[in-house]
Amino acid sequence: MVKTLKCLTCGADLLFDPATQQWKCEWCDSEFTEKDLGSGETTSDKSVYDTAQDPVEPLSEDNIKVYDCNYCGAEVITDTVTSATFCVYCQRPVVMVPRLSGEFKPCVIIPFQNTKEQAMDAFRQYLKKKRFIPNAYKSDQNIEKLTGVYTPFWIYKGEVGFNIRGEGDIVSVRRSGDYRITKTDTYNIAREGNIKIENIPVDASSKTPNDIMDSVEPFDFEKLTDFSTHFLSGFLAERYDEDKEKVYHRARTRFEGSAENKIRESLKSYSSVRRHTDKKRVDRISSRYGLLPVWLLYSTYKNKRYIYAMNGQTGKITGNLPVDSGKVFRFGAMIFAIFGALGGLASLLYQSV
Repeated sequence: MVKTLKCLTCGADLLFDPATQQWKCEWCDSEFTEKDLGSGETTSDKSVYDTAQDPVEPLSEDNIKVYDCNYCGAEVITDTVTSATFCVYCQRPVVMVPRLSGEFKPCVIIPFQNTKEQAMDAFRQYLKKKRFIPNAYKSDQNIEKLTGVYTPFWIYKGEVGFNIRGEGDIVSVRRSGDYRITKTDTYNIAREGNIKIENIPVDASSKTPNDIMDSVEPFDFEKLTDFSTHFLSGFLAERYDEDKEKVYHRARTRFEGSAENKIRESLKSYSSVRRHTDKKRVDRISSRYGLLPVWLLYSTYKNKRYIYAMNGQTGKITGNLPVDSGKVFRFGAMIFAIFGALGGLASLLYQSV
C-alpha cells in the first residue's frame, strides 16, 4: 500500500514544512497541525526502550520493491530500506507504509527544522569557502539534488561505572627577586561511581558513512517526539539495516568516551595526572529505534563517491568534497611565479645598492 497525506480542504498533497512545523498544501496554501490531521501511523510511547534484538532483512536484489504511483501510473522503485520516497516522474510524495511496520516501525523521530531553501543556501556558502572545488560541482543543478532524509539511528541509554586511582600534580610558579620558583604539589586521586548517560545515537544504516553521521551531531533530543508517518511527507526515510547487536560495539565505545569526558572534567584542576587504576564498566544498556533529520547530497567525481551532510535540525555541516587537481596545479604555479618574481626583484635591488 502506498500512502499519501491529503489536504483537508482541497484534497491535494500535504508536505511537512520545517519552518512552521506544520503541514502545508501547495495548492490552496492551507496549513494544518498534527492535531488537525489525526494520529497517523504513530508510536504511542516515546520513552520506551527495548533491549531485545530485532531481526534484519538483508539487502539484496531480491529485496527490490516496485510500487505504482497513484497519480501518473509510473512505477516507484525502491529497496526494502527506503520507507518514503518520491515518484521520479511526477515528483509526488509517497510513503511506503509496509516498510515501517512491525519491528521496523520507529519509536521516535526528530522532525526537520531546516527547509530545503535554507539547506541549499548553507551549501552554497560552504562551497564558497572551498577554493579547489570543481566548477561543475557548484552548479545549482547539482545543489538541487540535496535531499532531506530521515536517517535511522539506535538511541541508547545506560550507565558507566568507573574506578580511577592515581596521582595528580598541581604546579605553581612565583618570582622572588631574580629567581623563578616552581612548586609542584602531588596528591592522591580517587574517583569512583556511576554515570547515567542518555541519548547516545548510533547510525543504523549501512548506506551512510559512520564518520559523516557522527560529525553532524549533536542533535537536540529535547525535540524528540513520538513517531508519526505525517512527518515523512515531503522527505525520504531510510529503514535500518544494521541491528542493535551489530552496532553495539560503537555504542559501548561512545558510552566509555562520554564517561571519560566527565572524569576528565573532574580532574581539570590538576596540571598532570598519572592513573595507576583505570576501570570502566558499561551496564544496563537499552535502546530505542528512531529517525533523525539529515540533508544529504551524494555525488561521483572521477569514479569516486563523495557525500555532503547537514544536520536537519541544527544546521551543522560536514562532508568530503572533490578537489579539482587542475585548480590546485594552477594555484601552485601562480604562487611559484609570485615568489619567483619577488626573488628577482630582490636580486635587482641588491645589485643596485
